Amino acid sequence: MLTDEEVFRGCLKNDRKAQATFYQRYKSRFFGVCWRYSNTREDAEDIFQEALIKVFKHIKEVRDARDVSAWVRRIIVNTAINHYRKQVVFDDVTDDVLLPFDTNEDILTQLNNKELMEVLNQVLAELPNGARIVFNMYVMEGYTHPEIAAQLQIAEGTSKSQLFFAKKYIQEKLKKRDIV
Repeated sequence: MLTDEEVFRGCLKNDRKAQATFYQRYKSRFFGVCWRYSNTREDAEDIFQEALIKVFKHIKEVRDARDVSAWVRRIIVNTAINHYRKQVVFDDVTDDVLLPFDTNEDILTQLNNKELMEVLNQVLAELPNGARIVFNMYVMEGYTHPEIAAQLQIAEGTSKSQLFFAKKYIQEKLKKRDIV
């Protein structure tokens, strides 16, 4: 079995065996990220494939094999965002909604086991694209509202309202399932 360092070095040389190993190692780790941003499994697969093409094309930009995982995640998130950026319409939602979660940690603490994460992924798939993308960026990836606004080319207030809408929607769906 190849070490991560050997796989990385092989990918730098465009070695097909190393790229296949890279794909197998990272698919299970990062496919879930694509799925969270997607409406369908097919969209998630398309995003993952597109991201991997970018990874293999630009892998020479990574200086150290230890940095690969974070670098790949960033490419996957950016690819997912770009995939939906052109087709998403961000609806204005009012700020005065009472929310069940005050911080990122609150929702993640409540949804810390695998079964609950599966339920969350199902609920996220039901969200409108704009709300899902903002929720993922803010809660799951740790972006700030100014960063989200800049990345998606929307107003900061729109980012906040989309997050509020997503949290309210998630709360209602989880209550219906007797989870919160």
